[in-house]
Amino acid sequence: MVSGRCGRRAALARLVVLAAVIVAVAGCTGSSARSSPTAAPAAGGGVAPGAPAAGPCGPREVRAAIADFFVAWNRRDAPALGRLFAASGEFDLTTKGEHAVDGRDSWSSAGGGAGSRGQIAAFAQRQWRLGEKLSYRGIQTVLNGGTSGDGGYVGRVVARFGDGTVQPMGYAKFIYGCTSRAFLHVVIVSAKAASPT
Repeated sequence: MVSGRCGRRAALARLVVLAAVIVAVAGCTGSSARSSPTAAPAAGGGVAPGAPAAGPCGPREVRAAIADFFVAWNRRDAPALGRLFAASGEFDLTTKGEHAVDGRDSWSSAGGGAGSRGQIAAFAQRQWRLGEKLSYRGIQTVLNGGTSGDGGYVGRVVARFGDGTVQPMGYAKFIYGCTSRAFLHVVIVSAKAASPT
C-alpha cells in the first residue's frame, strides 16, 4: 500500500506543477518597471509611436521584437533599433576588446535615462564602424518572469567584426515591457574579447 500512496502523491505533485505552469503562462500582464540582475530599468518607459494599447503580451510578440533587434542591428538601422527600446531603455554589450571575467572590462552601456534611444543608436553606430554583425540561434521566451522581467534569452549569439575577428557571447537577455511594448534592458555579454577564428 505504501507504493500506491507514493504513486498517488507523485501524480498529484505533477498535477500541481502543471497547474502552476499553466497559471504562470496564462497570467502575463507585464510591467514596465521590472528589475534585472545587472541594473534596474527606469519606470515609465513610454510607448512607441503606433504601438498597440497596453495589455498582455505573448511569446510570439516577444520573439518578433527580439528578431527585429537582430535585423535592425545587422542592417545598421539606428532609427529602427532605437524604436525597439523604451524611452528610458538600457543596452549593455561586451564590445570587441572587452570581456566579463573578474568584472574587469566587462561591458559598455548606453541609455538608462533621458535620451536613451539616441544614446543607444550612437553606441550601435560606433560598433557598426567596426563592422560588427550579430548572429544568434534560438530564442527562449520568459513571460511573467517576476524580478527578472518578461522577455527572453537568446542562444549562441556571436559577434563578427570587419577584420575577421569573432566574439562568442555567453549571455544574451532581452527584458521586454509588455506595457511599453519595447525593450527595457538588453544585456549581451561575453567572457572573451574578440579573436581571430
